[in-house]
Amino acid sequence: MLETSKDILNVSIAGAVIVLVIFLCFALYYLIANLKRINRISGQVEKGVTKIDNLVDLIKNKVNQSSSYLFLFGKLAEKAMSYFISKKDKKNEEESPKNSKKNYKRK
Repeated sequence: MLETSKDILNVSIAGAVIVLVIFLCFALYYLIANLKRINRISGQVEKGVTKIDNLVDLIKNKVNQSSSYLFLFGKLAEKAMSYFISKKDKKNEEESPKNSKKNYKRK
């Protein structure tokens, strides 16, 4: 069967090629498995980024809507303050002459 050293060389080369092919098959299998995991992870990251983007848009819309409400609320508070200040001034004006009459009578 193995008559010359050339036959031994051919058998050893064939064995090395078989080992190399088996090694490449395992390497390819792990490469494909890792790429599949990376694809799954990138899909999850993409879903997360989409959710964050939707959340940012929602917050932006809420802030824009609430800013108009805040503006109206500010105007309402300003009107209420001016109303109460005018009421207080009127009350002080009404009390002022009464106090002066009382002070006048006491003297």
